[in-house]
Amino acid sequence: MLSLKQVSVSIHDKEIVDDFNYTFAAGETIAILGHNGSGKSSLALSIMGHPRYQLAGTIILDGQDISGVSPTDRHIAGLFLSFQNIPEIPGIRVSEYLRTIYNTHFARQHIGTKSPSPFVFRRMIEKLLPWLWLDQSILDRDLFVGFSGGEKRRIELLQVALLDPSVIILDEIDSGLDIDAIDILRGQIDMWRLAGKTIILITHNFHLLDSIDVDRIIVMRDGQIEREGDRSLVETIRREGFK
Repeated sequence: MLSLKQVSVSIHDKEIVDDFNYTFAAGETIAILGHNGSGKSSLALSIMGHPRYQLAGTIILDGQDISGVSPTDRHIAGLFLSFQNIPEIPGIRVSEYLRTIYNTHFARQHIGTKSPSPFVFRRMIEKLLPWLWLDQSILDRDLFVGFSGGEKRRIELLQVALLDPSVIILDEIDSGLDIDAIDILRGQIDMWRLAGKTIILITHNFHLLDSIDVDRIIVMRDGQIEREGDRSLVETIRREGFK
């Protein structure tokens, strides 16, 4: 469960999100919609602790106040954010990156226990690849360098499978995906729902919402919740647009 209490977000003294209050319950899938510039992505990044943003208010994750802790500690606590724009990072192999973030998580969760060896970890990752339609060769490529949109997103889904967070924020994760990758995403969201995870979808793609069982819709405008409702609100926006 993720609870935001009187959360305001600013950058260079310009307020982007103002007094945001909402509780994202465990096992729920919530979609956040709104015009560009309405504060959706800024809210997501500030929840994750992006240093660019100044945050006021309280963020409670599974009963723990994470308002003042580092992004690393937020991910250890069970928070995951997929980026809207994924940077290419040459010189770091995908396998090295995945092992680093896993070991960081493992060390905090299993104090005093030795993390898996590189060989064991590699075998563990290879078992997950077929579910995401990824070839083993991708593990030896530079991180996101030359990746298609679908490959980038599937590597993010691989991170979710590896880290098992309780709250998953997907910021425009459907952008640049082909049909096969969207089908994989839908299947993963169904699995997460069954596992009781909290899923927050930030999207402009109403077609994606047609095939995903969304519990609540939030519409943001000027950094605030303008309105909220069940999935029928999507049809209202289709007819009338964002008002």
